[in-house]
Amino acid sequence: MLFDLRSPHRRRVIKVVYVFLAVLIGGGLIIAGVGTGSGFGGGLISAIFSGGSSSTTGQTSYIKALAKAEKKAKAAPQDAALWVKAGEAAYSLATLPTNYSSTVGFTKAGHAALNEMRQAWTNYLADAPPNPNSFFAGEVVAAFAAPPSGVGDFKTAESAQEVVAAASPSDIEFEYLAYYSWLARDTAGGNLAAARARALAPKKDLKTVNSTLAEMLSAANVYTGATSSTGASSATGATGATGATGATGG
Repeated sequence: MLFDLRSPHRRRVIKVVYVFLAVLIGGGLIIAGVGTGSGFGGGLISAIFSGGSSSTTGQTSYIKALAKAEKKAKAAPQDAALWVKAGEAAYSLATLPTNYSSTVGFTKAGHAALNEMRQAWTNYLADAPPNPNSFFAGEVVAAFAAPPSGVGDFKTAESAQEVVAAASPSDIEFEYLAYYSWLARDTAGGNLAAARARALAPKKDLKTVNSTLAEMLSAANVYTGATSSTGASSATGATGATGATGATGG
């Protein structure tokens, strides 16, 4: 992952970075240069990289690995594990130094590779695996989060963060789920996730969790132009589960 959201020493720092990124880009970001496209299967990637030999230097093996993984997945579309391999191959290609910069974000080729990753993720979810791969989900979150670390496809990020939060339920994971849900304009889902974050938070951390959620909601509202929601309001009681309208902490 471009950002290790699981690291306990970096969680709060990364959280603040994301909040400020959302505020800064709130007025002008055009979400995602990744379309849904019909080039799934390697052809689109190959076409984008065919513009010159310099652009393909060091990337040929990654392009071939992606095409091979996608071919296997399409041959057995009900095998969820094959879609994971295809998605991870696409992510590896997208995050090569020639396709991604921490200051600029993804290049056109990087966006194209992430388009393949999103399709693999969609197909993976369609297979409804009983125990979704949280590591793959974490990569999807990183890829489709706010720029420049991701491409700002918050619906996709939300769907992946749901898997991450379910696999490792904690106040922090549900804070992120609330954030991506609000950015994706899923107010109800965001409020429910916020309530769950409060319910999971140790009592001593509840004030910090409430503050973080309020900042996330404010940043999301700036980004989306939405009106304020009650999902991040100050909570009452030991768990704070009453802070979200219509939501409980369970």
